Amino acid sequence: MGIINYLGSKIEYEIKKGKAEIVKCECTGDELVLPDHIDGVVAASIGRYGISGIRQIKRVVLPKNLESIGSLAFYNDRGLEILDLPEGLYRIGGDAFKNCDGIKSVVIRNERMLKFILDELSQEIIVTFRSSTDDVMWKLLFPVNAESFSEDVPGRAFHRTFTGPGYTYRREAVGREIGFRRYDRLFGRALEEETVDTLSHLAFCRLNYPYKLDEVSKQVYTDYLRENAGEAGKSFMEKRISGAVSYMIREKLISLTAADELLDFARSINDAETAGMLMDYKMRNFGKNRKSFEL
Repeated sequence: MGIINYLGSKIEYEIKKGKAEIVKCECTGDELVLPDHIDGVVAASIGRYGISGIRQIKRVVLPKNLESIGSLAFYNDRGLEILDLPEGLYRIGGDAFKNCDGIKSVVIRNERMLKFILDELSQEIIVTFRSSTDDVMWKLLFPVNAESFSEDVPGRAFHRTFTGPGYTYRREAVGREIGFRRYDRLFGRALEEETVDTLSHLAFCRLNYPYKLDEVSKQVYTDYLRENAGEAGKSFMEKRISGAVSYMIREKLISLTAADELLDFARSINDAETAGMLMDYKMRNFGKNRKSFEL
């Protein structure tokens, strides 16, 4: 067993078969950076409970040559928001992200990791796939996977039930490979159960990164953003979703009424950049003296 101090963190490790395994970490900041090499060898694995219980960390920078993550490795890291998994990662143990319900975004570079991530994380999550050249190939939003428990009183048995579009997206769109067409066709069903916040973000992800997006689904997503431009735009601004409002402006999805609504909202939250874009959009598309109401 060895110990190193690395960028403000204390890291315990073991050397196994010529590679380093991280077995315990202590970190006082909100970002934990793990070294690529320890004691002259590649940091290739994170052991069971290796990064568990560090509740304040929001982001972990993993070793670039990481191969495996042990079970319960991130257990109870409730503050963790972002995961960026390296390309060479091929194994993640069960419950590795147990109680990591703060994770909002996961970057993968190996599509085999997607099913595991979705099985482990039931919250609403954005999954981004980056190529070997680090280009974003696709970005998908998966809604909350709602679950409930019921008790069979005579048998004292508990039954776990999953409901809602989150479960459907995970079950029907992701198998041995990602079914982008199936994913897109589920949007019509999600309209009945999901919020504008979720639906507009999902639509924007697909339109902004249209990997294997057919024309029919493209039109469905576009029509949704156009018809819900006011609510969608405010949600994008509140959540600081980069490029979303500018996308709607570029594609001319915002009506005059919605533009006035969004401009007022941008000013109320002191978002000067977005307010400026909306003012310019109004001038170019509706004219300087056009009234901002409809009869």
